[in-house]
Amino acid sequence: MLTAGSARGTASAGTGAAGFRPPRWQAEVLLGLALFGVYILVKVFALPGAHARALSNGQDVLAAERALGLDFELPINLWLADQGWLRIAANYEYAYTYIVTTLVLLVWVFVRRPEQYRWVRDSFVWMNLVSLAVFWVYPVAPPRMLTEFGFVDTVRLGPTWGSWGSPLVDSANQLAAMPSLHIGWALWTSVVLARLSGGRLVQIASALHVVLTFVVIVATGNHYWLDAVGGVLVVWLGMVPARRARERAERAGPHAGGLVVLLEAGDPGPSAAGVRAVLAERLPARMRRRRDHAGLWPRARREPDWAWHVPELDATTPDGEPGGLAVVHRLAAELAAEPWPRDRPPWRCALVTGVADDVAALVVLVHRAAGDETTAADLLRSVTREGRAVPPARGAASGPFGTVVLDRDRLDVPARQHAVPAADVLRCAVAGALRRVCPGPLPEALSVAVSGEPTAPLAAVPLDDLPETWRLTGIARLHGLRTRAGGLVRRVAGPHTPVCLGEVPVRTVLPLPLPAPGALVTLTALDWANSVTIGVLLDPAAGGDVERFLKEFRAVLDELHLDLRRG
Repeated sequence: MLTAGSARGTASAGTGAAGFRPPRWQAEVLLGLALFGVYILVKVFALPGAHARALSNGQDVLAAERALGLDFELPINLWLADQGWLRIAANYEYAYTYIVTTLVLLVWVFVRRPEQYRWVRDSFVWMNLVSLAVFWVYPVAPPRMLTEFGFVDTVRLGPTWGSWGSPLVDSANQLAAMPSLHIGWALWTSVVLARLSGGRLVQIASALHVVLTFVVIVATGNHYWLDAVGGVLVVWLGMVPARRARERAERAGPHAGGLVVLLEAGDPGPSAAGVRAVLAERLPARMRRRRDHAGLWPRARREPDWAWHVPELDATTPDGEPGGLAVVHRLAAELAAEPWPRDRPPWRCALVTGVADDVAALVVLVHRAAGDETTAADLLRSVTREGRAVPPARGAASGPFGTVVLDRDRLDVPARQHAVPAADVLRCAVAGALRRVCPGPLPEALSVAVSGEPTAPLAAVPLDDLPETWRLTGIARLHGLRTRAGGLVRRVAGPHTPVCLGEVPVRTVLPLPLPAPGALVTLTALDWANSVTIGVLLDPAAGGDVERFLKEFRAVLDELHLDLRRG
């Protein structure tokens, strides 16, 4: 969603524009090296008497377990020491699997789910920093170092290449039993997979890995079971920043994006009961999760409150005439502004009748609390099936809401020619169109945020009366200017094949811009096959003439193409 907000009487205006700025791998590698550097510093600059205190603390942990009657580490350790190849396999599991699974997950999220990577990385970093602080303040010797109690070091019995028992990692901190980062990393991997993937097999496999890791760390004499409890605690603490970020997103507004799905209203036509039946049959497990998860994993409702999730609204005007898109947009804005209970999955699909004589609409909304895990387009794709050919969207305007359909090259070609991101072309078109239609005084520059988050950095776009190619070129020069953002920016991918909702054909899908506080114009871009459909909501302060704004918006893009042909 692209929002443009104006700060009256000041020298700047706030805007959002569509796009996402992925993390850079070089910075992530440096962050990983820095975290490893902290680990080394904790070992090198250990507090005085760390070794003696670690042995004493290890004995205290073992004594606490004996007081509870749960000191089962020794018999398991002695059993494994006599198992030959099984002992060696456990040693290798201890040495490698928690590292490999963690790194694979981080790389997978970085490559395949970059919009989720930052909270995943942040939770991992916080988990490790908390653990390193505990290692420094409260060193604990593992059971294998308490030889007076009869524990056996299984790694020393059968040397494991690459483990702490080999010269490769002799510098490892061996006084870091509490908390167990083996359990911490394995459990963190399982939690992240549970939040990012709804696949039951994936979650079962990751849960089994956590159980296996727990058995191995105890049987090899490297951890007490209380260390595993500490590992669970640091994972929970590491997830706190992610929860706080989600809470900030919720406070920023209820909607994370929406779609208007136009359906054929034949005889008998779509019904709320039919939509509910389709959702009940096809809705994925990850979209059934509640927002009020308390703990590491999101909780799920067995059966959503279908009457709340799929309300039926009527767009018919008081005189009995079809209400059209203007009424649909008003009803969608009212629906998004309502309080969304936390004990329900964060989406709604309202069936709107009375749009036109032969057309009904399905308004698909997703709460911002869902983050990028679930978008309106994701939900639509999950509950539709392939059907007959769907005509592409057509440009239309109704009240303050309008749509325009662009060939994707309209954005991509100027971006390549000017060596700027495609989102900068959108910035230029919004700024140029506002310059031409806004009746009030404008500042010298308009600040435009390009990201999926409202707190993203802003890039200034000049609002002088100048050729649009100059404006586009000037964006990079003014990129360092920072002001406040007026809203959220998003570009969502739409279905690229003909679809049906149950047995009802889908005519077309339109992006749904929703009101943002202080925004002059709100745009939502939706990919559709080889075109981009843009929904526009224009504030009366910007002239209120959405048809004129869309005309000028296209004119700016035409000027950019014309200059390219000349040049």
